[in-house]
Amino acid sequence: MPLLDWILALITIFAWGMNFLVSKLALFEIPPLLFGFWRFVLVAFPAVFFVKFPKAPWKTVLAYGLTINFLQFSFMLSSIAFGLAAGMTSLLLQIQVFFTVILSASYFKEKIPFGIFVAFIIAAIGIVLIIEGASTETALPIAGILSVIAGAFFWATGNITIKMMPGVNMISLVVWGSLFSLPAFAAASFIIDGPEYILHGYEHMTYKAWIGIAYGAYISTFVGYVLWGKLLSRRPVSLIAPLTLLIPIIGFASNSIAFDEHFTWVQWLGAAFVLLALCVNVFWFKILKFLRHQK
Repeated sequence: MPLLDWILALITIFAWGMNFLVSKLALFEIPPLLFGFWRFVLVAFPAVFFVKFPKAPWKTVLAYGLTINFLQFSFMLSSIAFGLAAGMTSLLLQIQVFFTVILSASYFKEKIPFGIFVAFIIAAIGIVLIIEGASTETALPIAGILSVIAGAFFWATGNITIKMMPGVNMISLVVWGSLFSLPAFAAASFIIDGPEYILHGYEHMTYKAWIGIAYGAYISTFVGYVLWGKLLSRRPVSLIAPLTLLIPIIGFASNSIAFDEHFTWVQWLGAAFVLLALCVNVFWFKILKFLRHQK
């Protein structure tokens, strides 16, 4: 792959990995649902006036907006607000891979490779180590863990809705899906946070919160999508997709440096197990091919 494409790929992965750090900075000042609302306001406007509605049923576009935008981000951002380390959030969110495979097999009757079962068991061991290996200082909030797992599930659900719209223009889907998610964010924020907490959030917002919102909307969503889409259109998926394994590594490293996040060696081992599970999922068929050649 040409050097320029490697640079573009790494810029995209770095932008996505840093998204967790920037989001955490914003969540110091505003509640998660308000953060999500403004993030998708910037994604939807003014783009919705210039981008045509995707060639797909409006109900499916609505389902995409509610799952991959509203529910995924509500739970993911809430996990950080609950006190789960942002680096750990970036890692655990990747288990969406397993949920996607399971849901796809259930809905589209696709066969699940044996490697997925192996990877799932390895990931489960890793999650247990992460939870049980905590010390008093590194204990992880159960609410945060459950929230990020829920976020991963709804990310996977959103992936299934995308699969139901073959050939859809992704920019159109992202823009209109963002628009459809706004009423849900607004209603949930009003009901859960309440007017006083929302007003308190606005009063204490500084440039840090707006940087976090703008970063999520423009850098993570638009720039990341455009660069990644170009790479996928020019290069084999088998070459590009494994690079996403760097996202949790960047998330871990950046948040450990910025927020001094510490974990026990058992939790690091658990994180390694989860990362190993993701590697097994990505490289399973290459592993089988290698083992057959060894025989």
